[in-house]
Amino acid sequence: MGKDDVSTKKRRKLNTSTSNDASKLTPADVYKKVVEFEESEAQIRSAEKDAALFKKICQDMRQIFSDVAELKAKGTDEGKEKINAKRIEASLQLVALKKLNRLEKVRTRAGRDALHKEKQRVDSTHLLLQNLLYEADHLDKEVTKCLQFKSKDEEIELVPLKDFYKDAPIEISRPEVTKTDEHQLQLARLEWELKQRRELAGVCSELVASKERVAAAIAAARSRLDALAPHLRDVLKATKPLQECLALRLDEKRDETQAAALLPPPLFLLYANAGAYSDALGAKNVTVAIAGDEDEARRLEQLTNEESEVVVSNDSDSDQDNNDEDHRDSKKKRHHRTAKISKEERAEAKKKEVLKKHPLNVHVTVKNSDETAVDLIFSYMIHLKIVVVKFIMNVSKPITGVSAADVLNGDCILNELYVGDTGCDSPHPATAYLLNVAGISEQFSHFISEIGRPYIWAQRMCGLDFMAVISDKEKTNKNIQPSQSLSVASVENFIFTLKKRLKARVELMKELQDLESGKILPSKGVACPVRLSGSLTQWQSITWHEYSQTPSTSFLISEGVVSDANMLYRAIITRQSAKLVALVAVSSDYPKRAPLFTLTLHWNGTHNALSNDDIRDIERVINTNWDTSEKIQCTLSSQMMKLLTCLDVLLETMGSPEFPPDKVILQSVRGRNRMKPYKFLKQGAGVFVQY
Repeated sequence: MGKDDVSTKKRRKLNTSTSNDASKLTPADVYKKVVEFEESEAQIRSAEKDAALFKKICQDMRQIFSDVAELKAKGTDEGKEKINAKRIEASLQLVALKKLNRLEKVRTRAGRDALHKEKQRVDSTHLLLQNLLYEADHLDKEVTKCLQFKSKDEEIELVPLKDFYKDAPIEISRPEVTKTDEHQLQLARLEWELKQRRELAGVCSELVASKERVAAAIAAARSRLDALAPHLRDVLKATKPLQECLALRLDEKRDETQAAALLPPPLFLLYANAGAYSDALGAKNVTVAIAGDEDEARRLEQLTNEESEVVVSNDSDSDQDNNDEDHRDSKKKRHHRTAKISKEERAEAKKKEVLKKHPLNVHVTVKNSDETAVDLIFSYMIHLKIVVVKFIMNVSKPITGVSAADVLNGDCILNELYVGDTGCDSPHPATAYLLNVAGISEQFSHFISEIGRPYIWAQRMCGLDFMAVISDKEKTNKNIQPSQSLSVASVENFIFTLKKRLKARVELMKELQDLESGKILPSKGVACPVRLSGSLTQWQSITWHEYSQTPSTSFLISEGVVSDANMLYRAIITRQSAKLVALVAVSSDYPKRAPLFTLTLHWNGTHNALSNDDIRDIERVINTNWDTSEKIQCTLSSQMMKLLTCLDVLLETMGSPEFPPDKVILQSVRGRNRMKPYKFLKQGAGVFVQY
């Protein structure tokens, strides 16, 4: 055997031993070793070179595929052999591609693991940073809290330093030490404060004991008075027959006095002064009474007192309110969630609250000699701070006639009782602002029919004068304080003025009743002819629209002589074919001011003061020519009598056979303006002459 045979046998032994060792390895160990080998190879090899190799292999694969396609197209035997060779080459290239793909996946996984480790490291570092920042913030808060710390002794109000050295004994003040050491000074002042407070606590204890002794004495006296009350009630009950016999109103007065204590200050002033005036004049002229719900008035007074106490406690306990602010807010939120109210309901509730009246009101009844009376109901607006008036008219006899009944209407009687006071707007300047704040868009006049009229005289009777100049001390008060002197003067003047107005309206009512029935009764002392040819055929009240639409009244309206506040009437006087239409405007203060007549004559056309001098002369005679020296009062009936007389004179002096003259006329016309003889002189049967 040669050397080659020996070496061949050795190789076979080696291969056999190696294969035996390899056969001993498990598949899991082989896979693990392959993975470890590829991971190490992926770290050693360059990714760029593998990418270039990948591109080159892909290019070679394309070339192999193209060559195989060409060989298949030729179909030769030699080509089949080359195709097998190309297939083997392509398989080797595919193995290489798989190898590169595995290496790339290994690199990707290694990079992902490295990234994950780096993220974990960054997150750990960031968490450590946050912990450090939190600790630093906590330390800052602790430092701030320490800097802001206030000791309890700083809240104690100590006596001034000057008083301390002046009043404190030497053993406490120790000036030689405390003047140089602030800490010792504070301790000394606190010691002096403690000593003073102990002394004051002793004094307080003595005062509390004295208060308890006085309270015990008061309780004993109250128990004696309570025991006396049943005996007093028995005495009052026994005296009732005597009170009824003497017509004494002691029980009623006592009840009214208790109710008067619940009245608001303005109404209390009115009740007191009007009651005093009633006692002076007697119950036949003026009576005063209190009406309303006394229990509601007591609740309102109690609620007002509680609100004032709450205001005081709020000022003293502001710190406690600040601490409970969140709790109140949460309660409010819960309330808003549970109680859902529409905007219309809230607006209506707010309007009712703003226009709320006091539960009690004062009734003042002013009577006339013929038992005609006006019952005035005075009410106080709690939030608007004004007094409003409603009225009830009481007539002793039934009134016949529409126009006669209108003059005794409450609105008509009280209208402009004083010049310019119509009660159509609030005299308080703040009323419009209060309504605006409450979200009420309507003017105050819109609510007059509901709540009453705020006359200026009503405010003055209650002692309220909103336009008066007030001092700086009074400006600090929230409520306007009523004036006693103003109320006293206003009550007397008002009752006198109202009685005068009531008497005048009763007389006017009687005149209107006569005019509606066609009767014209002249006043005493007024000269008039014995016989009149014209007759009053119609008398009725008219509206402002009818009056203002008449052309002849435009001048009076433009000059402001007549307004919608006047009482307006229309009278129709006829004589044969002639018809005279008279529009009459009676002012609120009649008979102080005479009624104004506007005439239109329908005869041979239509004539009025704008187109006819005779009509203008008659209007001047009726409206102005009254002799004041004779002190003859110008009444509506006397003016109507004069109008009938002037109409007869005008028609009889026109020369028409339809109206033959039956009066003594010295001269039918006179002067350049052809003036008719409208003046009547009582000489003999009576003579008519020019003015």
